[in-house]
Amino acid sequence: MKGAFITATGTGVGKTWVARALTTACVQRGKRVCALKPIETGVDPEPQDALALARACNDESLAHAEGFYRAKEPLAPYAIEKRGGPSVGSLRAMAKRVRERARDADFSIVEGAGGVLVPLDREHTIADLAAQLDLPTVLVARNELGVLSYTLTAVEALRKRKVSVHAVVLNHVDRGTRTDLSRSSNAEVLADYLPRIPIIRVPRVQGPGDMVDALTPLCKVLNL
Repeated sequence: MKGAFITATGTGVGKTWVARALTTACVQRGKRVCALKPIETGVDPEPQDALALARACNDESLAHAEGFYRAKEPLAPYAIEKRGGPSVGSLRAMAKRVRERARDADFSIVEGAGGVLVPLDREHTIADLAAQLDLPTVLVARNELGVLSYTLTAVEALRKRKVSVHAVVLNHVDRGTRTDLSRSSNAEVLADYLPRIPIIRVPRVQGPGDMVDALTPLCKVLNL
């Protein structure tokens, strides 16, 4: 299976925007693309992230693929399980279902849930799902004060599981009007610490279309 796994340093950093923009870029290049989010919580009643990806590749059925994990509560899957909710089950089986669904695609985009170490059960995290899928991994982070530690920690966790990180996307997600001086230096510092990983800085964008253009360097990294 050729494609990319999109994960993040945490929740709300623009991971779905990146995954959807990559999907749109594939469609624009005439590729048969399969965009999936196999694990999604906070589903009430629809899996909004999975739907956004599915609509980007013109196949809403992908959002409701059989065997994927959906839960109403906006919590980590393991937290939901401990509250008596459904369990994620075998990650190997989930990875197999992803491959089956993406069998006929030229390129597959798989989005994780939350950050790299979101607990899926007592022993496994999103990073373990990434390892099962064995796809080139893109790490999305919010370009703000604190991102250096968040990103380096996430990369270390992925490398521990032998997950290949092909790029880091520094996303401009506004939290307020206060000026954040770190935005001008975060990419440079990360490049020094991660010299073999492209650091792609995304400016503030107005909509999904702008995000597609901003991710042109990422498309080159992934050979799209």
